[in-house]
Formats: sequence, structure tokens, C-alpha cells
Amino acid sequence: MKTRLRTVRVGSCALEVFPTVKGLERERKAVREAVLGSRPEAVAIPVSPEGLRGLRAIWKGKQPEIFLSHYEEIYAVKLARYGKVSVPPPSFTEAYAAAAGEGIPVKAIDLDEEGFSDAFVQSISTANLVYHSLRWRWLRRKRFNQATARDFALAWDRAITSLKGFRNLELRREEHMAGALGRLCARHRKVFAVLELERMEGVLARLSAMEVKTSKGDEEE
Repeated sequence: MKTRLRTVRVGSCALEVFPTVKGLERERKAVREAVLGSRPEAVAIPVSPEGLRGLRAIWKGKQPEIFLSHYEEIYAVKLARYGKVSVPPPSFTEAYAAAAGEGIPVKAIDLDEEGFSDAFVQSISTANLVYHSLRWRWLRRKRFNQATARDFALAWDRAITSLKGFRNLELRREEHMAGALGRLCARHRKVFAVLELERMEGVLARLSAMEVKTSKGDEEE
């Protein structure tokens, strides 16, 4: 588990990143151990502010109603080949519970509902949307023969983002999450972030680019 964490420097902040396969129940133990072992000043989770309120409600013992899209249902069924699946993602609920139990602030770093809606409209054409609405039947029949859950998650993401509009939407999410992490790191010396495995490299690349841009700007001044 220790080798799974990636630590990057963001200014004077140590950012510890935990890549996770959304939905796998066995991620629960690993993320709890990672959060408690890290002892960060803040924990970041890739959910919207509205989603964070849902995690808080679950931690307090409430059971909010959850609706899955066709794509989410198919993903869950195919992921179950690799282990027990739960919703909301156990790595998210457990990261929140571990942090909240220790009094560590938890921050949402994904787009809020309004921001996501705007990004969706700007990224996805009508043709993309129509094709996507029909494509779930193909994905339901498609065989995924990857050896591990991590390989499956990446293959599934490639299938979804093969449509340019949906790829652009995920790039918008990565950009937003990188910016949110950068601002969080500016206020803390150590931050722990749970990131979807398939978004991690993009988020870190954008965070690095932001760091370089900021450094160049400082030099010019």
C-alpha cells in the first residue's frame, strides 16, 4: 500500500496522492490506513460540494437515495468481476470517515453541479450526446478481459472518453481539480488527496504545469 501513494511537492506543501478504483469495497481498508498514516492537515476528495454533503450525511448515519445511470450500472456489474462493489465509492466514504473521525478538514475538489452542467454543455455536442445515449448497449455486451481492476478501470475510461466531447469534459474536471489542489496546498503544509485512478496522471500534470507557470511569473516580477 505504501508504494501506491505518490508524494509530490507543491511549493512548500507535501501532497500525498492515493489513486483509487471507484466502487471496489476492498479500497476501504487501504484508504483508511493511508489517511491515518499520513496525518495530513487536510483531505481532498474528488466529489462536488454537493457530493461532499452526501458523504457527511452518510458519516452521520443517514442513507441517502442513490440513482445510477445506465453507464454506472454497467460499470458496477463489470467491476464486480474483480471484487465486491459498493456505492457511493467506498474509498470516498472511508476517506471522509477517517478524516472526520480525527478532526481533519475534508474538502471537495470536483466541479459543483452548476460548473459541471456548464462544462457538459460546452464540451459535448448534440451528436456526441445522441451517440453516447445509445452506446451503453454496446458497452453492456463488450467483454473486458483485463487482469486487474486497475487495468479494467483504465480500459473502461478509454471506452467512455473515446468520444471527443466526453474526453474534453474529463479534461475540464482534471483542470478544475488541479486548481483546487493547488489552492489547498497553498494553505497547508501537508495534504492527502484521493483521486480516481484514471484522472490522477492528468490532474498531476496540470498541477505541475500550474506550478511552472507560477514560478515563471514570479521570476518576471
